[in-house]
Amino acid sequence: MLTTCKRFDAEVVVCGGGCSGFTAALAAARAGKRTMLLEMRESLGGLFTNGYITGAAGCIDGLGKELYDRMEKDGDVTVKGHQPVIEPEKGKVMMEQLLLKAGCRILYGAHAVDCEVEDKKITKVICYCKSGKIEITGKVFIDATGDADLAFAAGVPTEVSDPEYLGLNSAATMGFRLSYVNVEEYQQASREYTVTHPDGPHRNLLIAKEYEALANGDIREILSGGFIIFELPVGRDRTCTDVSLDATHTYDTHGDDVVDLTRQIVDQHSKVLEFVAFLKKYVPGYENAVLSNFAPMNGVRDSRRIIGEYILKSEDLAAARKFDDGIAQFCEPFDTHVPTPGTQTAIRHIHAKAPIEPAICRPMQDAKDRMLHPFVTPDLDTWEVRTNPKEYAEIPYRSLVAAGIDNLLAVGRCYSADFHAICATRIIGTSMSMGQAGGTAAAMAIDAGCALRDLDGAALKQQLIKDGCNLHQPPVGYWAQVRESKNEPRIVADMAVVTP
Repeated sequence: MLTTCKRFDAEVVVCGGGCSGFTAALAAARAGKRTMLLEMRESLGGLFTNGYITGAAGCIDGLGKELYDRMEKDGDVTVKGHQPVIEPEKGKVMMEQLLLKAGCRILYGAHAVDCEVEDKKITKVICYCKSGKIEITGKVFIDATGDADLAFAAGVPTEVSDPEYLGLNSAATMGFRLSYVNVEEYQQASREYTVTHPDGPHRNLLIAKEYEALANGDIREILSGGFIIFELPVGRDRTCTDVSLDATHTYDTHGDDVVDLTRQIVDQHSKVLEFVAFLKKYVPGYENAVLSNFAPMNGVRDSRRIIGEYILKSEDLAAARKFDDGIAQFCEPFDTHVPTPGTQTAIRHIHAKAPIEPAICRPMQDAKDRMLHPFVTPDLDTWEVRTNPKEYAEIPYRSLVAAGIDNLLAVGRCYSADFHAICATRIIGTSMSMGQAGGTAAAMAIDAGCALRDLDGAALKQQLIKDGCNLHQPPVGYWAQVRESKNEPRIVADMAVVTP
């Protein structure tokens, strides 16, 4: 047994330095609380930076918007559409600087592995690091690990996956960075393909080229049902630039199993190399591409999630439900990356017995699709339900509050929601908003001397509005353009979309 080598004390202890942990620690520190952030890696940002998911989906609000504004001022943001893209290496440093200026203590290489609980309160977190075993005491603890590691150690009930998928998590991907890409040439070729193949068998140039490569024996399977190019702000020459991509999938995953996580990483390394070779040979604009980096962090989309004071349901998102204690806005489609092998990237709808307003609904058409429903066929009289891009839902504070523990919150992709809801709301913009709410709630609960579940969620919402969060009105920016568009939603690639 290791002897404790170091002890630390804080008022707010945040476990995990991803995008939600960053905003949680920053909010708590700026509220004047002695705050410590524990991160097992050597840099901050999680999948946002270390995973090369450099374009943030969701509503960019509050402290997340401040981060973007500061980076854009330095020329480290590419603003395009509704997913502004950061330079990930600069993002790591900007997050670090903001936390240190706010007075937050950071410990890198600190892996939270256990905790002690007394009278329904966590009293200390136990970490292993280069110093050996260390202990950190605190008043409020925030689980931003992504996997509910701290909550699980504290005995909080958790869920994994969904009954329909028998414990399988969403397919995982590994981001990577390419240099010397001609983005202009690729986009022009993609537009020309769309115009010249309006009724073709494949919905875009990439997939058509994949089938061509598959027929020629240059790839072993369809590696990507579609991919996102994040154009990095390394320069202004779009004919020779860097991009980060999130493309190839590993299926049948278990996000909380170390053996399977290793399998995912090895599988991704192989598939990324194969995908890059395919891009260079078949896809215009990628002829000179060079693989610069594998992401140092595997793209796990979901694993454990807590049972909280309220479980946010996928129906809440479809119904654009608002809450008195709503602390984050959500506008995006459902995004459950298919757990089993196939040619479609993600499931963008849920099933309901009747239409849900104001969602985009139609009678079920996927009953025989074994990729979307590999183990069970849904009832034939159900409806496909897609979120309406002209509407938005809210995430309630109660979904951050862990059941059974008085001083623990969970933010990011391990908060309390059902499977399809967590897969939709785990995105970076929403996670940063949840983190800010968690850090602010921690400070308010300490000042009030109350358990987190007894904190007035409506008062928390008002404090977040006072701090600059856009919770008093519908989402602004790109989402306001969508909302005000005269175009009606249409279903494309399984999601309801509106052209602004």
